Amino acid sequence: MRPLFVAGRGGGRSRTVRRIRLVRPRRRGDRAAAEAIDRDQANLLGRTTAGSDFGVKIAIVGAAGGIGSSVAYTLALTGTGDELVLVDRREDVVQTHVWDLEQLRTAVRPFQVRAGSLADAVEADVVVFSAAVPPRKDSPRIEFLAENLAIARETGAALGAVPDWPGVLVVASNPVDPLVTELHRTTGIDRHRVLGYTVNDSVRLRYGIAEALHVQPHRVEAWVLGEHGDHCVPLFHNVQVDGEPVELNPAQRASAQAYLHEWYPRWVRLGVPRTSTWTSGNGIASMVRAIATGGENTWPTSMVLNGEYGITGTAVGVPARLDRDGASVLQWQLPADAWQRMRQAADYVEDALARISPASGRQRPTSAAGH
Repeated sequence: MRPLFVAGRGGGRSRTVRRIRLVRPRRRGDRAAAEAIDRDQANLLGRTTAGSDFGVKIAIVGAAGGIGSSVAYTLALTGTGDELVLVDRREDVVQTHVWDLEQLRTAVRPFQVRAGSLADAVEADVVVFSAAVPPRKDSPRIEFLAENLAIARETGAALGAVPDWPGVLVVASNPVDPLVTELHRTTGIDRHRVLGYTVNDSVRLRYGIAEALHVQPHRVEAWVLGEHGDHCVPLFHNVQVDGEPVELNPAQRASAQAYLHEWYPRWVRLGVPRTSTWTSGNGIASMVRAIATGGENTWPTSMVLNGEYGITGTAVGVPARLDRDGASVLQWQLPADAWQRMRQAADYVEDALARISPASGRQRPTSAAGH
């Protein structure tokens, strides 16, 4: 079993998958290695039951909502952090979440959970921002930029008021890339510490590839970079199944890409005022765990770039390593078309900011030489 998010391994000869069989190791050493991989997979997916006190205070702003409460539940269930602070204007809903989560302490390792305010967020090691207006029928993510930015500015102002704020902010509201870009600009928080959650794109591509290849989704490794939306950049040149490079035929590739691009429109077409609560809650909690513990795993993360991938001053999704200092960008070699689409994604983010406020979209991404 492969970890959900591991460092990409470019190169190597690709092949078309016809039939794939998962072979379990037989030797004792191989079995131990496989068990270690399974433990890594469990940790990334938030399924560990090990009691580990990381000494981390985590604040969730928007905790009354579906994603925020799902993050809180998953963090509590997996023993990530020793103090959870739930922040939301809907204080009555937050209090019910607190009372509910308190009872988990009869089944998992001890942790503290309480309602709080933005003052608590300022003191947190990790702040998850998931506050947002409810999704609307047939509305693209970018439509919510002005409304959600107005909500996010209060949190950004509180964190930015602390010189050299030492925490990590994880933005989980849409549209994530413009929000991360603007929050970094207006708060002055180090770009490595203002991160956007974009894991769901890679999850959906992997699921689409698994459907096209008729394999279980956990066996697929594939990545999506760029903007979290219509300008995402799926990478088909380094797809792996069971750790082996594979090449999708045109029909398989089209099927996987259609699943990726049609997932969100299909969802909002129903007009149900909720988002991908469980997937996002699990993924964000796993991202917070990676920040708390560090490690060698790779995460697709939106962050403001400074020359990486030919982009400066704008946030888009890139591969990164996470730890208590935030994110460190990994510079992958991309095909020429993917490189160009990364630039187009950054342009789209800047254009979106410029439409709501000319001052917001003041900085156009610049190209790096040699690409």
